[in-house]
Amino acid sequence: MPGIAWVNGEIGDLNRPRFGVRERGFLYGDGVFETLRLRDGLPQDWKEHRQRLCQGCSALKIPCPWDDVEAGVAEVAARIGNGVLRVTVTRGESPRGLLPHPDSRPTVVVVGQDEEPYPRDIYERGMHACLVSFPRNHLSPLVRLKSLNCLENILGRLEAAAAGSHEGIFCNYLGEVAEGTTSNVFIVLEGRIVTPSPASGLLPGITRAKVMSLARELGIPVVEGSVLPEDLLGAEEAFLTNSLMGIMPLVSVDGRRVGTGRPGPVTASLRRKLQFL
Repeated sequence: MPGIAWVNGEIGDLNRPRFGVRERGFLYGDGVFETLRLRDGLPQDWKEHRQRLCQGCSALKIPCPWDDVEAGVAEVAARIGNGVLRVTVTRGESPRGLLPHPDSRPTVVVVGQDEEPYPRDIYERGMHACLVSFPRNHLSPLVRLKSLNCLENILGRLEAAAAGSHEGIFCNYLGEVAEGTTSNVFIVLEGRIVTPSPASGLLPGITRAKVMSLARELGIPVVEGSVLPEDLLGAEEAFLTNSLMGIMPLVSVDGRRVGTGRPGPVTASLRRKLQFL
């Protein structure tokens, strides 16, 4: 099955629109979303994703209809089985203007697709990244929200594609590494795992938290702090994380090799362990 969409209680294919042109998610990016894996009809890490969705709705003052969200997730997950699930909540339809109407009813969209988001061989080769040319605003209140406002990320991803890279990495106004356009960044340096702190301007990912916890359980020191581009280039290993890719080796940045230029042993060990969680 290529994919299905659940929109406010109605289910159908992905190519049939079911909301109006005054939908604020469409007009203004006024909403939040979560993307996660489906395995055997079970949304992976749903508790954590649901909590972050709740926090995002609360920050944007969107009254989230949780019964609808849970119903949509359950139905789509059962129909798709294995693949990718995306849950979107917007403020709904409203008259023209930035100020939302107080009677706007939120829109809930749950999309499921039976697909593998990353080819298996890329985990063996690793990803190539480049530094994005413009900075991430680490002071913005939006940087820690998984909102529908993705234009910075889109521009960064376009830059990366033009450079022949798989991912673009943002630095903040201080010149510190923040995050990738779709991922969190980790380096292995002198026996420690180091990752930018949330203060650097990033969305703290669900998989990021799992990897940090797993590394500590394995006795590997984990440090959240300031990471500079030269730290990234001088690392013994580097890897990226998100809920779809899991742990992805990062083997070069701006055409310069990271470590040996191949996936490293710490990355491989963590990836094996993560697959069994």
